[in-house]
Amino acid sequence: MPAYVPTISKFKSRIRIVVGLLLAAVVCISAWGIVSERQAIINTAERQTEGYARALAEHSESAFGESDRVLKDVLHSIRREGGLERLRQEDLFQELRRLVADSPQIGSLFVADRHGNMVVNSIDFPSKKINVADRDYFRYYLNNPKADLSITKPVMSRLVKRWRFNLIRPLNKPGETYSGLVAVAFEVKYFKRFFSAASLGQHGRIALIRTDGFPLVFEPYIENAYESDIRKTKLFREKLPVSPSGTFQVEKDPNALDKSPHIVSYQRLSRFPVVAVVSLNKNDILAPWSRKAIMQSSLTLGLCLMIIVLTRILFRHLDRLLATQNSLHEQQEQVRVKAAQIDAANDAILLLDIEGRLLQANNSFCKLTGYAQEELIGKLLHDIKPAELAARINPNIKHLQQRGKETFESAYLTRNGSVLPVEISAQVIESNGKQLILSIARDISERKRGELRERARLHILEEMATGSSLTELLQHIVSFVEQDYEGALCSVLLVDDSGNRLRHGAAPSLPDFYNQAIDGLRIAEGIGSCGTAAHRRQRVVVEDIEDHPFWKGFKPAREVGLRSCWSEPVISAEGDLLGTFAVYHREPHSPAPPEIKLIEAAANLASIAIGRCRSDEQRKHLEAQLHHVQRIEAVGQLAGGIAHDFNNLLTPIFIYADMIQRKLPDGDPLTKKTKGIISAANKARDLTKQLLSFGRKQLLTMKAVDLNEIIATFHDILRRTIRENIAIDMQPASKGVVIWADRGQVEQILLNLAVNAQDAIAGNGKIVVETGHVVIDNEYARQHPGMQPGPYALLAFSDSGCGMGDDTLSHIFEPFFTTKQIGHGTGLGLATVYGIVKQHEGYIAVNSRIGEGTVFRIYLPLAKGPVQVSEEGAQLEAPKAMTRVGGTILVVEDNEMVRTMTVELLESSGYRVIVAELPSVAQELAIQHGDVIELLVTDVIMPEMNGQELYETICGTIPSLMVLYMSGYTNELFVHKGTLEENINFLQKPFTTERFLERVRQMLE
Repeated sequence: MPAYVPTISKFKSRIRIVVGLLLAAVVCISAWGIVSERQAIINTAERQTEGYARALAEHSESAFGESDRVLKDVLHSIRREGGLERLRQEDLFQELRRLVADSPQIGSLFVADRHGNMVVNSIDFPSKKINVADRDYFRYYLNNPKADLSITKPVMSRLVKRWRFNLIRPLNKPGETYSGLVAVAFEVKYFKRFFSAASLGQHGRIALIRTDGFPLVFEPYIENAYESDIRKTKLFREKLPVSPSGTFQVEKDPNALDKSPHIVSYQRLSRFPVVAVVSLNKNDILAPWSRKAIMQSSLTLGLCLMIIVLTRILFRHLDRLLATQNSLHEQQEQVRVKAAQIDAANDAILLLDIEGRLLQANNSFCKLTGYAQEELIGKLLHDIKPAELAARINPNIKHLQQRGKETFESAYLTRNGSVLPVEISAQVIESNGKQLILSIARDISERKRGELRERARLHILEEMATGSSLTELLQHIVSFVEQDYEGALCSVLLVDDSGNRLRHGAAPSLPDFYNQAIDGLRIAEGIGSCGTAAHRRQRVVVEDIEDHPFWKGFKPAREVGLRSCWSEPVISAEGDLLGTFAVYHREPHSPAPPEIKLIEAAANLASIAIGRCRSDEQRKHLEAQLHHVQRIEAVGQLAGGIAHDFNNLLTPIFIYADMIQRKLPDGDPLTKKTKGIISAANKARDLTKQLLSFGRKQLLTMKAVDLNEIIATFHDILRRTIRENIAIDMQPASKGVVIWADRGQVEQILLNLAVNAQDAIAGNGKIVVETGHVVIDNEYARQHPGMQPGPYALLAFSDSGCGMGDDTLSHIFEPFFTTKQIGHGTGLGLATVYGIVKQHEGYIAVNSRIGEGTVFRIYLPLAKGPVQVSEEGAQLEAPKAMTRVGGTILVVEDNEMVRTMTVELLESSGYRVIVAELPSVAQELAIQHGDVIELLVTDVIMPEMNGQELYETICGTIPSLMVLYMSGYTNELFVHKGTLEENINFLQKPFTTERFLERVRQMLE
């Protein structure tokens, strides 16, 4: 002790003063504590009742509001059907049952007519014969036609024999003749659940009281409570007229049902004439305080006595303690400083002997491992090491003795069994001639977790790069978070195509039934954590699901045992909402900053994964569309070539059959056979026309036509073509839809689609034809190869048939592809439609699902000018009689059969014919006979050069030469966008004798 310490006598005097002051302080502090605690308990109780009253009011407001909405829905249904008498009671019963099932606060719903008879209720059907005409509420509406919503006094229900009160609206509108009522019956026990959940003590209670003083709910129940009028209580006399909410204490109120002193909080509902009241019994509240006050007073008295006794003992030993104080003081100070230095270190410090026994450990080591100092001292290092490391302890100690100092990574077992990774710096020291080991351990858990997190992130990015599916990637991300934080259960939800709902993406640790329950979750405020986070586009943290309004009524979460949910929206780099990433726990939990960073990183990874997978899907979809267009283009080219060759074969058939028929006498049996040949050839010609339409080689008569007018005038044709049990609904646009098109080809589209729809409809059905104006943007055009952005006319054709699957849809425009039975179709109908649309520079899209019908949407270019009306009444010039006229004709045709037939036909008609197989031969003949050749009849598609090039070459020798082109198709030589160029003499194969000779005669004349 320092030399300036007072003498023993002075020290004892000061001790006495201090003890006296201490005793006084103990008594004062104890008394102050008792009084303060009582006031704190009262204040806490007042705040508690205020909270419960507010919660009861909000709960009641919500229940009454939801029930009023149900009443309005029922009234709407009844009024919509024209009154209660016109509504089927069974339908109304089912509606009431559904509404009650969706609203747990509703005990039952019932409807009574103007005579008071209960027509239908939500409990049973048919309804029991119950009459409520004697009830006060029925007479109230009977006597007050202008009354609307009301809340009744509690009555004993005749339907279920329990106390209930009703929320009622009249069936008639205010002011109309009374026609009955519809009521929601509230079970008193429904609000009893609120009392059960609240901690109100043994004698605390809740009440719902109408503002006119009649109680609706009184829990716990007091006899005759519902027949009582409590308007004379302090609440109604003094408090409620002044303020709609408040808290006050009642020591004694002779008008109150509960005569004991209590604390009361009340809250008037904003939309309904009801006051929510919560009261706590002061005796219940202060009972623990009274016991504690008695105990504290006893302890204070005992403490004072103990202080006095100890003071006397202290005085006896003071002299002896003073003798040793000086010598010990210095040593203790040194030890204290060293111990404080060790304990203040952030790193764990251990002192061990050579056998690995712990001699000393600082507080940091205790905090890291969870052990107390007493538990650690004397333990072997083997006891706090994982099994795989314990076997290496002795070899490591020997190695350390040889080297003297070592730094390495290791791990400890904590008290709860978890493994704590550490970095250890150990060295050998000597104390009193013994070797000891001083070990400093640093916690590297975060570093290890960061390394694992980085490896997992790189693994996920590698999976993205290697093309793993979206489901696999999302499961990797979910597992990455769940492994990082013990107890976390993760889920990824994806925004569906509508953008209004969330669909299941990945949640391997959550039960299937829960994933099914949240699949299709609506994106809106208050719809769980995920629906709200997606709506707000910001993180939503719900620490406890049990009492959070976002999770109200969602039972699957409670069945799984989930208690907390944090949801992070998944946003793309472009700012689009892709989904949500949610983390659940089975205990109430609030996220720490590291957890927030982790969920943000997971949401970012999910965004990258979803974006990459959707980009791949979009690319594959566009590639498939492009391949489909290319395949159709290739088939179209093939179809055109086939039609050309087929027309070359049909031309001789037509001509020779006609020549044979002309030479046969009347009544010859062969006449019927030649007509059969011509009829079959006509059918084959129609088939080649369809092939040419698909191959876009058909000649078109283009002009500005009104699509609305076409479908209107074509309706009668469709009606005669389609079965009577199929309805046809024409829905033209409100204003004209003028397109640049061949009217006949547009009608062919309608006819083909109608026949196709008829085959798809098994029984009764419907066809809808719509027109309109649309504007195609760049994005839509990019996703549909072959389409250009800009304004279009829309022709939509839909049916209610059997629909098609994806495999069928990928082939429907290919020629000769059909799903019909053999003999029931050529498979050229839709192929023809496709070719016509493409030849009009349009685009056709189809949507179909099996069992849901099919919709064809055809986009056609708009005309730049007004509708061109064809002149009616023009008389066609009658064909002149065929006469033999003189003239020399040069015929150039590479097909031998057509060439021979053409020469015979011309020679038989009196013409001189010079024939050439190839263009080079024709050029030589033109030089030789140039002075007599008047007309060149040539095929268009030939070896060496085409017909137009041949004509231009020969014109150098014979400038006045005329030309007649003939071909199975034009191959774009004289046709621009399907229309024949002006001043071009062209004859389409196959042709008839009359048509060919008439054309030759007209040109030579």
